[in-house]
Amino acid sequence: MTTFGLPAECGRLIEYDTAADLQELRNAGMLKETMPIGGGSNILFTTGRFNGTVLHCNNTTVNINRSNSSGAVEVYAAAGCNLDMLCAMTCAEGLWGMENLSGIPGEIGGAAVQNVGAYGAEFRDLVKHVICFDPSTGNETTIENADCRYGYRDSVFKHPEGKNLIVTGVVLALSPTPKPNRNYAALAAAFKDTADEKLTPTDFRNEILRLRTAKLPDPAIAGSAGSFFKNPVVSAQRHREISARFGREIPGHIVPAESSDVTEPDVKLSAAWLIDNAGCKGFSQGGASLWPSQPLVIINTCGQATGEDVVALEKRIIQTVRNVFQVELSPEVIHI
Repeated sequence: MTTFGLPAECGRLIEYDTAADLQELRNAGMLKETMPIGGGSNILFTTGRFNGTVLHCNNTTVNINRSNSSGAVEVYAAAGCNLDMLCAMTCAEGLWGMENLSGIPGEIGGAAVQNVGAYGAEFRDLVKHVICFDPSTGNETTIENADCRYGYRDSVFKHPEGKNLIVTGVVLALSPTPKPNRNYAALAAAFKDTADEKLTPTDFRNEILRLRTAKLPDPAIAGSAGSFFKNPVVSAQRHREISARFGREIPGHIVPAESSDVTEPDVKLSAAWLIDNAGCKGFSQGGASLWPSQPLVIINTCGQATGEDVVALEKRIIQTVRNVFQVELSPEVIHI
């Protein structure tokens, strides 16, 4: 049930369909110390044994509501819905918004918690609200986008005040009119001569899938959790200092300031570039190794890795980047 394909066990596995199921489980005292899991695409079981209860949603319901007076098309997707399947479906319906997230493994519940993102887009850009079950009260609750506290691979659902909530579904606001997101350089180049009205969401989806296939392993062939490390964010001054020490400007992207009081916005560095230029290419540990064409990805080589192998390789990469650039990498993947 994880894309890493590592050996792992849990104390109990519960699969459910509806909030009513969750209410029954709560009444039976079976929702204590549970860990919700989606497509298992961003989880590393470090020791191969989790003694608690793993909770998975089997509901894959999708409803499309085109009658919204705001002009946006509202799409409800249950937590168990496959993220890429929903991308394909909304693209086929001519709805804009999800196309840049095409190919990301996982399910909608996990996407809402993790705020997944790729190619210039993030899940939070689409969320109207998230529907959750609160085990402490037994009630369903709706969390509006602003209250989800979305950040870079972060949300309220990863913090104490929200981590006990169980995401059961998400309502997304998509556009029926062309809104291509060309923020990613390769997409801007691919469609530079094409006007917005000549494009379809499927055009963008197909290009995204082509880009992903060229760089990332198919989990069915080489197990992984996709991008293993977050892109580190440093101050503009720190970026200049690191660049001066390295002898040339290190690649980075300006992070838009959330306040007008900020004189110099922070810079998001490329973790892949740092790993590659720190000399980590070819690193391996036991059955785990770096993917040759994308150093952000740690793979389960030939299906022989353990959680301990992955953690050991992760630590070695972090230490090497720290030694070379004095920059601290942190994992995007959740460690259990």
